[in-house]
Amino acid sequence: MRAWLHQRDGERSTYALTLEQLQQLWACSDRTARRHLKAFQANGYLQYQPGRGRGVVSTVRFARSLHEELQRIIPPLVEASDADRLSRLIRLPFPRAWVLTEEVRAIFGLTQAAPGVDRLRTVLTRALGSLDPLLASNTTEAHLLQQVLDPLLKLNPDTGDVMPHLAHHWQESLDGLSWTFHLRKGVAFHHGRILDAADVQCSLERTRLGAAWLLPDLKATEVLGPFMVRLHLNRPDAFLPHRLCDTAALIIPRDIAFDPDRLIGTGCFRFAKLGGGIRLSAFDAHFDGRPLIDEVEFWRVPAETEPTGFQVQGEPEGDLPHWQAEVGVQFLIWNAHRPSAQDARLRQAVAELYDVQRYWREIGRDDPLVLAASLYPRRTAQKTLAIRDEDRAAMLLTGRAEGPSLVLYTLNWPGPQAEANWLAGRCRSYGLKVEVRGLDLNDMVPPTDADMILLGEVAGADEHLAFLTALQHPELLFRQCLPVALLQLIDRHLEEFRTARTFGQREAILDAVEELLLQDDWLVLTYHRVKRRVLHPLIRDVSPDAYGRIDLKRLWVDRAPSR
Repeated sequence: MRAWLHQRDGERSTYALTLEQLQQLWACSDRTARRHLKAFQANGYLQYQPGRGRGVVSTVRFARSLHEELQRIIPPLVEASDADRLSRLIRLPFPRAWVLTEEVRAIFGLTQAAPGVDRLRTVLTRALGSLDPLLASNTTEAHLLQQVLDPLLKLNPDTGDVMPHLAHHWQESLDGLSWTFHLRKGVAFHHGRILDAADVQCSLERTRLGAAWLLPDLKATEVLGPFMVRLHLNRPDAFLPHRLCDTAALIIPRDIAFDPDRLIGTGCFRFAKLGGGIRLSAFDAHFDGRPLIDEVEFWRVPAETEPTGFQVQGEPEGDLPHWQAEVGVQFLIWNAHRPSAQDARLRQAVAELYDVQRYWREIGRDDPLVLAASLYPRRTAQKTLAIRDEDRAAMLLTGRAEGPSLVLYTLNWPGPQAEANWLAGRCRSYGLKVEVRGLDLNDMVPPTDADMILLGEVAGADEHLAFLTALQHPELLFRQCLPVALLQLIDRHLEEFRTARTFGQREAILDAVEELLLQDDWLVLTYHRVKRRVLHPLIRDVSPDAYGRIDLKRLWVDRAPSR
């Protein structure tokens, strides 16, 4: 209530409000709202004066100013390291400087939970989407799931080869229609039971039904023994081992109903939902070795909060900045379901105006700019970058009849909104009206009024699998926005993944599909985002993955005394 009133009216000692407003705010009945107010008054927090007579509103008068109240309640929470309540407090619309004190920020660094126990705390600046492996399409959710659940096979990011994981060996039949997987013995789930072939069968059947795009030709899963399972296919698929590395193919226990709030797997960390975040605790019995860190906590804070990095409690503040290009790309995509998108000259004109180098110069950005000519930085380095030409844009727009405003959607974050507004301003200077609207990252379906969407796509360690996923996952933008005829052409090329057995053969498929995506400006690639990581120098073995996220299992803290 205090946060809502302050956001509405600013800092005051007395506020006007109605019981109906409190009922909506607290989602309670009239009687319960009155009971809460009486309790607050009895405890000396406020004085409540009910309105008497028609049209007379009630008032509340607080005993202390808001700043004084926050100064009173925050120190005990910091003293108790109560990250749960602090996280909830941070998310309320109070002035940031009054809540995010140095002491509060320190709570979200690396803290020692008990002698000899290292706990890493970091922050999430948005609400998490689904933690169901079948639905998790965002990088943070996928990363969390991969700490708690294990796949049958994993990709070696250094060599690009598929490696054993829950399955220690596998064979493909001569006709390519069946694959046999031999499971490790003694692999424990977090709830104590040992993994067996029936768990794999149950999990992959769930994947077959819930993510058919990933395993399109899985006909049946057969248990051959306690630790042996065979997959039967309708057609040969040389890419199957890569598919089984995907998040949607993670293995879950068959004897417990799946609950994304109580994840149970065989992964190197146990999962626990906290009031304001998530805790991952090292799983001592993990078959591939226990993590070196004991606990990792993720706490929700507002999107406008600057991440504090990873710091070590009790040590002088320090950092090691590190820049890394994300294995992915920022892009603009047209929505083929809108009439405006059918105008090829209009699509090309917007592409010419979307000059990212000019945008960087005009706003004075000093972080590295890696322009994109492919979905992945590695492949961009082998290609020729497009040169944007505003004169060409002017010619393409000459004589165009003025129509309704184009609607451009992007994430409800300051950075994407600023970039979208810059592009809209460029378009308006050439007589093309563009309206910018906000999009939530967890919105799976593009708004029906979206002419264009500005977003990004990030790959995993297996770029070829990520490419296939991006183009075939039914809930991602490529599948939902591109023209049906173009998708049909793309699918013909992606079918070749079934017979491609070498890296070079799969690269040729990417070349052909990227050419289709870019040739008519349905997709405009802009740049590869570069992330800056700040880590305390005592944190060791920080190995960022393809997303720029650190390898939580290998990370440790060097508390050796200096000499």
